[in-house]
Amino acid sequence: MENTIERYVYDVARRLPEKEREEVKKELRANIYDMLPENASEAEIEKVLYELGSPASLAGKYRQNPRYLISPAYYDEYVSVLKWVLPLVGVIVMVIGFITGTVMALKIDTSKYYLVATKIISQGISMGVSAAFQALIWTTVGFVIAERSGQRAEQSGKHSWRIQDLPEVQKSGQTHIPLSEGVAELVVMTVFSVIGILFCTGRLPFAMAFSEEGLHFTTVFNPDFLVLWIPAILVTFVLGVIVGITKIKDRRWSVPVCVSVVAKSLVSMAMSLYLLNQPNMFSSEFLTFLSNVGVLQALPQVNGKNVLLVVLMVLIVIGTISECVKTVTMTIKNRDK
Repeated sequence: MENTIERYVYDVARRLPEKEREEVKKELRANIYDMLPENASEAEIEKVLYELGSPASLAGKYRQNPRYLISPAYYDEYVSVLKWVLPLVGVIVMVIGFITGTVMALKIDTSKYYLVATKIISQGISMGVSAAFQALIWTTVGFVIAERSGQRAEQSGKHSWRIQDLPEVQKSGQTHIPLSEGVAELVVMTVFSVIGILFCTGRLPFAMAFSEEGLHFTTVFNPDFLVLWIPAILVTFVLGVIVGITKIKDRRWSVPVCVSVVAKSLVSMAMSLYLLNQPNMFSSEFLTFLSNVGVLQALPQVNGKNVLLVVLMVLIVIGTISECVKTVTMTIKNRDK
């Protein structure tokens, strides 16, 4: 009984400013117990909680500074969705704009480098901003429709929320994972995965390189090497999505979060080391360019490998081990509290 009430109180209070939470908890807890008979059953508790309304709606009534662009019942969810929808849509469409701008600019006159750069940048930014603005509009429209539908459901005697969906009360002293961290990981993982797939499939086949003769467009990696990257990107993307969703769901360093983070780190490290040890990584054109500008001659070799690749592999191993140790340590601390 008390667990259900505490979960409800916690869900309401966590939507309020820090300074208001304790007072609201005491007042709400007292109101709930006043509405309940002695030795109340679980069904009676659920009836009272449903009468009070959804935690989001009730939190809006407690707010000292209410916000009305979207009603309090939906405002927090609205802001949370915007935090990941706008950057995701904006960045992805901006990348697409850079690609289309590059294609269009190269058809004009590649000798005028400033025109090429201006065309690429302007096309990407204009498409990205336009897409983000449209995403804002349609997200707002969607929440307005959801709000009206929810109001009609409440009026007809139905509930737009469920007791079973109340979050577990976070124990005092546990490390909280911000919602923005999980959302940011999903956005970054999606954007870089899309860019990586485009690059590996030849949609972004060039790289700009400067030499004494001017600006050149040349491929950097061997096509066979890029083919190996595609499954690695897809696996990393799937694991990254699992990590992001788990962090958003648990919002603390739980065992599922720990397992997903460690698994992603170890798998990513193994795939990275395997790919970095592949022969013929770079294209002959790019190696020729590096040789002509003197880069290859200036860098020493370690066991037949470029020193930069060796340093990169060492940093990957150290970074992965550090990430795994940190994740396990945080999880153990949270379980002890």
